[in-house]
Amino acid sequence: MLCALCLTGMGIESCQEDLSKENYFVYTGQMMNQYLKNHEEFSKFTEIVERSKESTRGVNIMDLISVYGRFTCFAPTNQAVDDYLAKNGYATVADIPDDVCDTIARTHLINGYMLSTMELADYTYYKSISAPNMNDRTLGIDTAYVIEGKDTIATTFRLNRTSVVDYYHCNDTVDNGIIHHISEVLNSSTQTINALLGENPHVRLFSDALTLTGLGAIMATKVEDLSYNYYDPKYENYHKVPLFIGGQTNVSDVPLKRRYRFTIFACPDSVLKEKYNITDIPSFYNYARSIYGGPEYDANNLEALKDPQNPLRRLIAYNCLPLAPASYDRYTPITGWRTNLPNEYINPHAWFTTMDSLAMVKVLSLYSYRDIRENGGVRKHIYLNRGDMKHCRDLGVHVLPDVDAPYENKAINGVYYYTDGLVDYGEKTKQNVFNTRIRFNLIHNFPEFHNNDLRNYQPWSPNSVSDVNSPAKNWILPNGYLEGVKVNEDGIFMYQGACSWYWNYEGDEFNLLSKVGKYDVEFYLPAVPDGTYQIRHGFCRWSNRGICQFYLDGVPQGLPFDQRSREEYSEKIGWKSIQDLNEMAKTNPEQAEAIKKNMHNNGWYHGPASMFVTRQYSHDGNDALSAMGVNDILANKNTDMRYVVATAKLSGNKRHRVRIKSIWAPSPETAVMMDYWELVPKSVYGVDGEGMKEDDM
Repeated sequence: MLCALCLTGMGIESCQEDLSKENYFVYTGQMMNQYLKNHEEFSKFTEIVERSKESTRGVNIMDLISVYGRFTCFAPTNQAVDDYLAKNGYATVADIPDDVCDTIARTHLINGYMLSTMELADYTYYKSISAPNMNDRTLGIDTAYVIEGKDTIATTFRLNRTSVVDYYHCNDTVDNGIIHHISEVLNSSTQTINALLGENPHVRLFSDALTLTGLGAIMATKVEDLSYNYYDPKYENYHKVPLFIGGQTNVSDVPLKRRYRFTIFACPDSVLKEKYNITDIPSFYNYARSIYGGPEYDANNLEALKDPQNPLRRLIAYNCLPLAPASYDRYTPITGWRTNLPNEYINPHAWFTTMDSLAMVKVLSLYSYRDIRENGGVRKHIYLNRGDMKHCRDLGVHVLPDVDAPYENKAINGVYYYTDGLVDYGEKTKQNVFNTRIRFNLIHNFPEFHNNDLRNYQPWSPNSVSDVNSPAKNWILPNGYLEGVKVNEDGIFMYQGACSWYWNYEGDEFNLLSKVGKYDVEFYLPAVPDGTYQIRHGFCRWSNRGICQFYLDGVPQGLPFDQRSREEYSEKIGWKSIQDLNEMAKTNPEQAEAIKKNMHNNGWYHGPASMFVTRQYSHDGNDALSAMGVNDILANKNTDMRYVVATAKLSGNKRHRVRIKSIWAPSPETAVMMDYWELVPKSVYGVDGEGMKEDDM
């Protein structure tokens, strides 16, 4: 033992003698904090970042960017900071309050992503960078041009419409990130949206009406639900242990925050006067009264304006949403090769419940060249309550993507846009706009998805790994997180992020599952005008789906619903692909129509012909689907169908509730999938004979 100890000691001594300075590891790289400190042109921005340590928000930003991670920094030069100081009345950086320094630092940093100009170019398609900055705000981005030489123009980028990325000083790489030099300090208002609207004199009347009706006070007090605690032990392992759903493993996260946002579609004073002869609050009230009815205006009782049934309040509330997506283009489904919706074939649209909680508004992105050619409008712009041009040729209200300089329209809890008119929920709107098939992705029914940036807009691939940079996030929604949604103790309500090859509307879906096979989920449908409707559920069959029972307002609807892949279902309901039926209709239209009618009588509809499984699609100049990719159309797949959950009379004075309860779910892998829903009035689904029949789109 003594010899062994001696030999061990000799070995240790020998190892120590062999270590030379050449073998020591010495870090020679550069972190982002060092880059800023080593470049004199950023000395003032560096001082701002260092001042963040005095903020009440905790972590010092300079300390954060000194360690390993993935950051993108848009660094304003000293000249840009000097311009900011002069504009805001500060003599030096030392005069800027600590919390303002912290906000500036966070505004210019994106945590978790290293975005080169190659990635920034992709975001110009969406007009914003989907990854939020450290101030929980998205940055707008578009293309800018600089003169590179005598005859050469180079392409660069502009952030928030004002600050240009330096073409010659971008993509500077350090060990933990990428730095882009920019020409101006990025603005990031800390005001609430009602206050920001009030600063713009062009929308003074709308702002005054917002205040008088009490809606402004609601917006002033709702920024974040600080009582929300995301941690729950039963969700702890889902991030580590993937759930196997729909043929793949899925890692899921739980939302960390529960924020509120609002959208105000603000009609400028000049438009109010020109279109409606509205010049003050009394005339504004009288216009609202002409639509909704109600008592005469009483200048001595302005408190009456805050009543939810007051006509002015209803009108203003209908022009406001209790949500705000990250950017202008995200109010509707993204179309094109990155999704399952061909953008030259349809006008993608979404239906949102407004701040008049019993009234929806239709938001449409104008994409179809044919529609623009025949009806006018600006491509890629959004419109409110634009008709479907078959039953209603109402062109709707145009929402402008920008406000005039120097006014800012993005606040800490929302955004406002100019419009070229007012929308309302009067009888004309109900008869025209709502006399159509109302199809909606369930995420549009839940404001929390838009307000907390849970929706993914880059459906490259599924999130099968736990990675902050994974392009498609999956989320488990705790009970109480989504307003009006009730999940039982053993149930799991999961959102599966978008993927371009999922057989889904917009590529994403919800799944109901349970570790013990007992899920029970209940949620509100959006309100619609009085009438008889088919309530349809769009889904994709799969071998490991479950069996559930649907309820409407507590009453079971039909037999238990089986989502498994079973060929006998196709035979039972008489399914044939739309492609086959279209071919049959050329020689025997009566038989083709009879087959389709038999399916409908059995409570089944094809999947939409306007949706594709893959990116491969094409069509000819007559708006007819071509042979290319025809098998990828959901209407040609017996796995993707629409099921009539109920045919019922719905009241416009309430929001009806749907409940989905497990009947057969033997394992956590046995999920019931929800893709999209449809509310279809009898005037659409009940048409027979030679009338205007419901299309297959």
